[in-house]
Amino acid sequence: MTPRVLMYHGVDHVARERDPHGMFVTPANFRAQMEHLVAAGFVPVTEQAYLAARDGARLPRKAVLITFDDGYQGVGEHAAPILESLGIPSVLYVPVDLLGGRATWLGDRLRYPLLSAGEVQGLRAQGMAIGAHGSDHADLTRAGDTDLRRQTVEARAALTELVGEEVATFAFPYGLHDRRVRAAVEAAGYRAAFSVHDPAGRFGIQRVDVNATDTLRTLRVKLHGLYPAARRTSRHVPRTRRLVHDLLGSAYDAPGAVAGPAVPVEVVRS
Repeated sequence: MTPRVLMYHGVDHVARERDPHGMFVTPANFRAQMEHLVAAGFVPVTEQAYLAARDGARLPRKAVLITFDDGYQGVGEHAAPILESLGIPSVLYVPVDLLGGRATWLGDRLRYPLLSAGEVQGLRAQGMAIGAHGSDHADLTRAGDTDLRRQTVEARAALTELVGEEVATFAFPYGLHDRRVRAAVEAAGYRAAFSVHDPAGRFGIQRVDVNATDTLRTLRVKLHGLYPAARRTSRHVPRTRRLVHDLLGSAYDAPGAVAGPAVPVEVVRS
């Protein structure tokens, strides 16, 4: 069994009205979620250990990989210190041509700053793996052949030069992919690629999204082994997803929750 994969975006204090898609988990909630993983017996794994599992290596039954998309500054400012304090590895996916700029895909109310090239190098030096997220966060299913090469081959080359090692994995912007895009990512030399809710083998690996509305109770539901299949079933019925939060609560209902004490963590590395 390959590890569960969690997908985060931002970690910061962002008002609900500026973050309608719930991309930003508060630092307190993020710490509480990471501590819950450890306390519940989940074993965080490195990118290399995850890839080894895809190749048949054995890992603990409750192994989990933590990933971040987009490269928001709050990941460096808030998430990285929390992960470092708990000894939890993770993978950060960045659109390499936009480093040091601002996100334009969140809407006019939130032009959130992105990590700089130097900050990405610093996070890699601290142990966070770096993966590709295209060049400019574009929908790759609409890219022409030349642009698709830029978003895959050239993005990998630029990130490899930046971090000083081969970039192993890719995450599709918006989670969007098709057969042509997956083939381009594989041909570019990546060892695996991550989707969101649409699984398609090694180059379309499904992840579980964790967002601003999630509480520890909803996170427990999302960590259940049957959750991905249930999520795919309910994706076309938004009322089902709303009902989960109606029953279990939303993080927005309890802002500023205080996390518990740090918990020792077992980590599986390559």
